[in-house]
Amino acid sequence: MEIKANRLGGRETLVFLGKYGTIMWLLVMIAVFSILLPAFRSANNAVNLLGQISILSIMAAGMTCCLKMGDFDLSIGATAAITSVVTAKLLVVLNTSIPLAVLGGLGTGVLIGLANGLLVAYLGLPAFVCTLATMSIIMGAGMAITRGMAIWNLPEAFEFIGRGDLYGIPIRFILMICMLVIIWFIHTYTPTGRRMEAIGGNAVSSRLSGIKVEWHRLLGYTMSGVCAAIAGIVLTSASMSGNPTQGAMYMLDAFGASFIGAATVRIGQFHIGGTLVGVLIVVVAVNGLVILMVPGYYTDMVKGIILLVAILLSGVTGKFVTGK
Repeated sequence: MEIKANRLGGRETLVFLGKYGTIMWLLVMIAVFSILLPAFRSANNAVNLLGQISILSIMAAGMTCCLKMGDFDLSIGATAAITSVVTAKLLVVLNTSIPLAVLGGLGTGVLIGLANGLLVAYLGLPAFVCTLATMSIIMGAGMAITRGMAIWNLPEAFEFIGRGDLYGIPIRFILMICMLVIIWFIHTYTPTGRRMEAIGGNAVSSRLSGIKVEWHRLLGYTMSGVCAAIAGIVLTSASMSGNPTQGAMYMLDAFGASFIGAATVRIGQFHIGGTLVGVLIVVVAVNGLVILMVPGYYTDMVKGIILLVAILLSGVTGKFVTGK
């Protein structure tokens, strides 16, 4: 009996670590960096962290919408980049108003999301290969539109989205909170969100139970496209330029954050709360390395390691907790 009790106690401990280990990892990183690096705990760095968290969280939230149903969207970085180009082009070349330029950027994200959804959900193309192809097409289109050059001289009023603040809180952070709450509410409290969850669990059973699997997958890709477009607009405003490569570097970070999220609390499930924890881990780790003046190539290695560990955690802890 004692041996059995010890085994049960050990299993409960491992289950606890499996669910909350990522949160503990985050808290340890914050504590260590705060103690060792005075610059890390400065007010300026806190504002900088909020800005970095905002853009990646918006993009990772869109990625989560696809991963939740077992799909991939490798084009989110490219979508953010071409949204940046379209928005800047409308503002500078066509001299449109800021609201119209923002709508044009959002429309670009919607169209790309719809295209990905149609190709994957309705034509049955493999999500990984399909979105890899659309990523290449979108990146090439962005370079062709700008001839590989950034677009500058955006109107000063436009910088409010990416650089402005409300009572000291960055506007882009407020925008991030709004986006996360909306997607969390859809996933948690609406029939659409519950159907997405069911499709991720078993698409065949979901179809047999009457769920329109293709339509929901199309919706997931559209949500991903919108999130990438919003991130692209924020990036454009923050840098005050339209850049055909802007946003591309966030794709792997968004993947890593989402998979860390799948190893947080709700093991094996992609959810917004976990994704936010993943974003915090990625951003805090990179920020600490930058303050330590670690060369950029080592930072890229750390990002790759985080992604690999996240995938392993998601798979291994999921099997352990479920007993499969």
